[in-house]
Amino acid sequence: MALASNARIGWQNLADLGAVTASSFSQLTPPALLQNPHVARKWRTEATSSAAVTIDLLAQRSVDCVALMGLNLGSAGTTRIRLSTGDSSAIDGDAHDSDPSGVTAGRVNERYPALIYLLPSAVTARYIRIDLAQSGNAYIEAGRVFAGLAHQFDYNFTYGWGRTWADGSRLTESRGGQDYIDRGPRRRQVDISFDYLTTAQRNGVVEDIDQFNGRHTDVLLILDPSSAELGRDSIWGLMEDMTPVSQPFHQTFAKTYRIKERL
Repeated sequence: MALASNARIGWQNLADLGAVTASSFSQLTPPALLQNPHVARKWRTEATSSAAVTIDLLAQRSVDCVALMGLNLGSAGTTRIRLSTGDSSAIDGDAHDSDPSGVTAGRVNERYPALIYLLPSAVTARYIRIDLAQSGNAYIEAGRVFAGLAHQFDYNFTYGWGRTWADGSRLTESRGGQDYIDRGPRRRQVDISFDYLTTAQRNGVVEDIDQFNGRHTDVLLILDPSSAELGRDSIWGLMEDMTPVSQPFHQTFAKTYRIKERL
């Protein structure tokens, strides 16, 4: 059994193949924007401090991870995630209910505005419901939704990995020596290597990501699934480089990823 702390990665977003609805939305910010690749183009409710997002996967699918990126909840915000096999509202939560007795606060940190929820194990369901609330909010909004499987690596990434904030600001030095800064967006970036991939992971997970996602389709990398701050320790973004898979040892493969956060 894989260790709970080993990194996980999700690359097939089942939510993009389905239909997304919401309990409230403004005319120019419909829930379909949660399927738009740009996180900054957000679904937003009308004036309310609570809302629900519902995803119809259009068929029974295996799911063990649900995520919302660009979410405007803070640590006091409450969430509840339910999955259903047949209830289109997913209120019954017969496949999974994160909080059978109510809701839970603290799943989102405003510094890292994402809800990352990992189920204890994969379940088969068609409908997903995400309840969101934050007292005092003028509205609820989010920029991207993910639902699907997040594969856990048999062996974790190796030492030497790095995480940084990439700053898109441009600095210009004047003729007088003054620095003028055109401030740009900042986003997180992760450089990470898996040096002990199995043959199955090389031919399955790595091959699928390289072939179907490449540099054009986002992935969800969860550095530490056991973390109490999954928003901080996860990144939703694009691969910056398409590095080759190497074979340092017999029946052992290695792969390096550089993933930059999607805004």
